[in-house]
Amino acid sequence: MSTGKPMKSIQGYVLIATASVLWGTMGILARLSFAYGILPETLIALRLLISLSTLSIVLIVFSRSSVRIHKTDAFLFIVFGIFAVALQRIAYFYAVDLTTATMAAILFYTYPVFVTLSASYVLKERVSVQELSAIALTFLGVAFVVKVYDASALSNNLLGISFGLLSSLTFVLYFIMAKKFRNKYASWTLTLYGDGVGAITLTPIISFSFQQILIFPWQLWLLILTIAWVPSLLAYLLYSHALKYVKASKGSTLSILEPLSATLLSAVFLREGLENLQIMGIALSLTGVILLFQIGKVTT
Repeated sequence: MSTGKPMKSIQGYVLIATASVLWGTMGILARLSFAYGILPETLIALRLLISLSTLSIVLIVFSRSSVRIHKTDAFLFIVFGIFAVALQRIAYFYAVDLTTATMAAILFYTYPVFVTLSASYVLKERVSVQELSAIALTFLGVAFVVKVYDASALSNNLLGISFGLLSSLTFVLYFIMAKKFRNKYASWTLTLYGDGVGAITLTPIISFSFQQILIFPWQLWLLILTIAWVPSLLAYLLYSHALKYVKASKGSTLSILEPLSATLLSAVFLREGLENLQIMGIALSLTGVILLFQIGKVTT
């Protein structure tokens, strides 16, 4: 009896788990970067430019076919790069900067709720009782995570919470457009043009900050390069490779390791403390997200 297929599946799950943990480091690395005075939009602009440059070289050398797109899709790629990539990343990093890495990760992970609600509105799909329960559970958990029970803390974090929800909403656009594009293009093509358009969109930010960028300390450059190469390109490479052996619906469920690892790493490296109600909120919200993934309408 062959054990090749089960072993490949195990390998796929390990790769997805690794990618999710790497994604979970994004907020921690961003907060460490902000300590050097870099603005979220400048960090994202440099991150997109570096990942674009790296990926362009790799694809031109090893997979030139991945660089080609249909002219009729050019406008959609522009929308994709500006709103689903550049705006989404900036919103997420502002959420990290204005709240905590943990809170930003949990707010971002409400996107399955918005995907489900979008499908209900756009495709006229009926929302089941199970989905409604999962949505309610997710938002109840989020309410505890953002400390809705503490009016002062809620007020102080309101702008950051808004950016966190914006990052989730704009990721819905990423999710929908990427799903459409994958019928024609490889995942790396989406990354190349998404990051490319995003980098071009944010080029003025680099121009205006050029004098400041020139005097960035080497420690900050190390963080910027790590963000561009590890939780961005490397994590995406691992996840894309894993989907050859694991169904996307199962991979999505395992990807909740991202906010969990963000929570754990934030506590260890950033000393971000959590109240008991916030911990309960994380458990509730991620349970709701897992239920939505298990229902099967939402896959990453």
